[in-house]
Amino acid sequence: MRQSTVIVPLLCLLSAPATADWYEATGQAVIRGADRADARAEAVQDAVRKALLYSGASVRSVQQVTDGLLTQETLFLQTQGEVQNVQIISETEEHGYILVTIRADIFPDQKQCSNVRLKKLLMISPFQLSHPEQAITGQLYELGSSSTQLFIQKLQEFSHSSTSKLLPQSIRQTDLSYQDRQALQRQYGSPYLLRARLEDVSLGERVGTNWSFWSDAERERFYRLELELLDIQQQKQLFSQTYQTSAIWDFQDRTVISPHSQRFWRTGYGKSIDRVLNAAAQDIEEVLRCESVQTQVVLVDAERLMLNAGSAQGLKIGDELTVLYRRQHKDSTGQWQDQLTISDLKLKITELSHQSAWAEAVNAAYLANVQVGDLASPEPAKN
Repeated sequence: MRQSTVIVPLLCLLSAPATADWYEATGQAVIRGADRADARAEAVQDAVRKALLYSGASVRSVQQVTDGLLTQETLFLQTQGEVQNVQIISETEEHGYILVTIRADIFPDQKQCSNVRLKKLLMISPFQLSHPEQAITGQLYELGSSSTQLFIQKLQEFSHSSTSKLLPQSIRQTDLSYQDRQALQRQYGSPYLLRARLEDVSLGERVGTNWSFWSDAERERFYRLELELLDIQQQKQLFSQTYQTSAIWDFQDRTVISPHSQRFWRTGYGKSIDRVLNAAAQDIEEVLRCESVQTQVVLVDAERLMLNAGSAQGLKIGDELTVLYRRQHKDSTGQWQDQLTISDLKLKITELSHQSAWAEAVNAAYLANVQVGDLASPEPAKN
């Protein structure tokens, strides 16, 4: 599997306005046949999207990027003022990909999320093959596992809104019970759950006759990924999308190729999947960036509380939080649900480790009502 260049913010050494920052990023795209122009445009778009994500700007209109005027060195953009121009620094080709490094002059959106520096923990359920019999040709039974690994890798490369935790086993049930949701949140300290299914990895009809000794007639192979992002605490679907692609599968039916191997990811089929997972990871980053950050109270000690989040999530000494009481109640159907009540209790972070923090009560009179399992939000509380 390929490694993409990590985005690095540049010092503002160029003559840009004080409110703008320069960012450098490398994007990539698969070269299909001899069509390098389209691949170059896709790579530029990928790089600009990464730079926008790093800066905290919105990428809802990133599709407009390729509508700009592309010259040899500069792409002039018609966006909502977030990106003024993009300079192409370098362009290379490697293993069937085109890699383009750009510098983007970004004016952060004044409406960007107030909690963009804080990271949410994303629980990831291993991707599953819905129809394992479709993996017989090529013995691609581990395609779900390898897709999961590559997705997490891509999310880690450019995500500044989340950290990922791969669950030990896939969550298959459509509706999680209250007890299941509570158990997941207690164990991992997060309400955000991503699950995905590979609904189609089948082969199409043979499209020709290939008399090479190592290959049968070429066939199209499909890849359809159904992805869902949930807030299990609020029992709310945050995002749902189906991604589809296909490519020629030009191996003999008897050929075994591991989906964990470089050989697989250098095939046309592997490159097409790579592109799908790249798009999926960027979509999840965009959805999560403005979601709330809620830490759990795991210990109550005199006039301070221990929280299950720390510097890894972006918390800092001195950060202030609002406590939300979490109590159980039954809904109209008789099912147990969480009820969150915004309290008047304010906390201030006083001690910090990588995965936890101690916070002291600013107004200790309200501390008696806090229980283990209550939440604390670093952003302004909302109804």
